[in-house]
Amino acid sequence: MIKRIVLIAGFESFNAELYRKAADLASSRCPELDIRVFSDRNITTNSAEVETALKNADVFFGSLIFDYDQVVWLRERIIDIPIRLIFESALELMSLTKIGAFSIGDKPKGMPKPIKFILDKFSNGKEEDKLAGYISFLKIGPKLLKFIPVQKVQDLRNWLIIYGYWNAGGSENVASLFWTIAEKYLYLKIGDIPPPLETPNMGLLHPDYPGFFTSPQQYLQWYLVGRVSDLSKGGQDAHPTKLQDVHPTKLQDVHPTKLQDAHPIRVQDVHPTKPVIGILLYRKHVITKLPYISKLVGYFEKAGLIPLPSFINGVEGDVAVRDWMTSDHETQQ
Repeated sequence: MIKRIVLIAGFESFNAELYRKAADLASSRCPELDIRVFSDRNITTNSAEVETALKNADVFFGSLIFDYDQVVWLRERIIDIPIRLIFESALELMSLTKIGAFSIGDKPKGMPKPIKFILDKFSNGKEEDKLAGYISFLKIGPKLLKFIPVQKVQDLRNWLIIYGYWNAGGSENVASLFWTIAEKYLYLKIGDIPPPLETPNMGLLHPDYPGFFTSPQQYLQWYLVGRVSDLSKGGQDAHPTKLQDVHPTKLQDVHPTKLQDAHPIRVQDVHPTKPVIGILLYRKHVITKLPYISKLVGYFEKAGLIPLPSFINGVEGDVAVRDWMTSDHETQQ
């Protein structure tokens, strides 16, 4: 029997193709899954198709939907869908979240005190407290999974597991999200579901490096002995390739969370004539491997600059600049 999941993501039209790839991947392993992917724009531009998809949906999944008219329109059309998963959206939508026996605002018995405290916040009458409680729960909830009783609140556990896949991002994780819903709630045969492929909330990257860096110091260590050496071969600008040869000039806190026992590599120590340019990127753009990132880094390097590409979730920009790109002198001003 065919089961339908409808996904609507707001503010993420750039990710629409990624979600469609994830849907195709999920359906290829489970042909009984019918997954429809829309962006919030489709609610306005193609409302008839969205409404038709929602009418026969078994699961609604929404994220980043805030527009008042869209929220009102959606509420009327998803209220009777058995499973409703809404993350990081208007409270009027998130309050409709329901998966199995768990609904937002419930206070399941047998909960650990930290989780009970946060769930109580969401039940508070004040809107700002509800939002704060929801965000707090999503941030720490997955880390507390091992403390949540398996039998008593399995649906709450599954809600957090599903969010863990969504927050991790990428087509493989979104496909695993679909499989988790299909196996646990649509009773479809899936088989082994891989754990989330994790990406740090904040980090640094380079197109020529296969993973991520957790601090500018780590990035520059790699850059000094690798990338910069390759770029400047044959050029007139010689530069030190040994870390102990660099000379301090600026950005004095470029080391992992200001580790006191580390020998900080200061950004402009890398080369006496090449400025280091900080670049802030959205984490989801990095996870989805949007092609502009490698082009942007390449443009800076071709201009004789040293890029420091950092990625953030969206709200940590000030933290990245303060902790990774600001000197002690600038902090004191």
